[in-house]
Amino acid sequence: MNITSSFFVGSQYRGVTLTKHLRPEGIRLTDVEFAVLRHIRRYPGQSRTQIARHLGVSKSLLTKAAGNFRAIGLVREERSVPQSGERGQPAVRMWLMKDAYHTIGIHLSGTQYSLVRTDLDGNVVEVRLPSIEGEIDAIVETILHNVRDLLETSQVPVLGIGMAIPAIVNEDGALFEVTPTQAKLPFQRLANAMTDHFDLPVYWDNGAYCIASFEAQRSGTSSKCLFYITLDFGIGGGAVYESRLLRGGFNQAANIGALLPETGPRPNLVDLAHYLDVSLEVLNEPYLTGLLKQNDRKLGDWICERGRLLSSPLASVVQLINPDTIILGGFFPREILELMLAQIDLGILDTEGRKPLTKPDLRVATLLGSSGLAQASALLPISARLLGQRMISAC
Repeated sequence: MNITSSFFVGSQYRGVTLTKHLRPEGIRLTDVEFAVLRHIRRYPGQSRTQIARHLGVSKSLLTKAAGNFRAIGLVREERSVPQSGERGQPAVRMWLMKDAYHTIGIHLSGTQYSLVRTDLDGNVVEVRLPSIEGEIDAIVETILHNVRDLLETSQVPVLGIGMAIPAIVNEDGALFEVTPTQAKLPFQRLANAMTDHFDLPVYWDNGAYCIASFEAQRSGTSSKCLFYITLDFGIGGGAVYESRLLRGGFNQAANIGALLPETGPRPNLVDLAHYLDVSLEVLNEPYLTGLLKQNDRKLGDWICERGRLLSSPLASVVQLINPDTIILGGFFPREILELMLAQIDLGILDTEGRKPLTKPDLRVATLLGSSGLAQASALLPISARLLGQRMISAC
């Protein structure tokens, strides 16, 4: 089937035109304005004085930035209510207008595709969880149809589309080291089709990088240095310092999977399927949650053994980058990840007589599974277009 000729005419899909008022106009911001938006998004409700002091910018620059934000409807300002006995003008506080724009996030896996539309705070506004059947043409058609629906139902401009990919993404956008179980999926074909037919930028990145960035930039987070590890079909990692992703010299930083060699036991879905002697397709959340409730001995043994295996690589992470937060996530139920966390010993590299490094907080990721990756990937267009961060274009 030729999808372009069958379903698209110009900017139309199934006869429905994406109207111009739902396309974001060119957004041009200065470095100072990018920095202000990053700060407001992370710390909503702070005063102009607090923001200027934190960023080291003059009040006049901040006033100019605020005026530009108002002109494009990006920021809301309110003057505080005077407190009893307070002198002078009450502070002017700033919030991001979360519904000024929306963005779309997509995660592709072998059995299910998750698509979401989020606001600028990363909150899910609309979700699609289509079942995928058939050949490559049918897969692409289904996803394009759902993207079209998400665009049509949006009442505000959409900044772009983000994709979480089970691969390392080169600086030029090329994919390599795609997870073997996902290698046949039409990532590039889909990205090209969306760029061509929806006239929106498409960004993509490694799924672990997407989650790490989302966690580090959540509203109100206090983490300065964060490390994320994902346990899914493989093992991946992502590190963020002061809200910026640590990519390394060749865009391959935080490759923690290499510290848990594939020649031995690994805490991921493929390893668990082999350990339980079941097919990989069986290991969905209801199945694993059911085993957990039954106190299945084999699952319990696997959790303990594989959880302890994480101690050495994560203790190495502590020694190398000393994060204040380590987050565990992936495709396992939250209850299983919590039990694995309890097995991790971050002090196994401490040496007697030498003061040990301060250990980070350990917790489970806010976002899990395919839908979580889709939600995290929706941050990519926001980061690229409003937060001034280097994101990788898919096309």
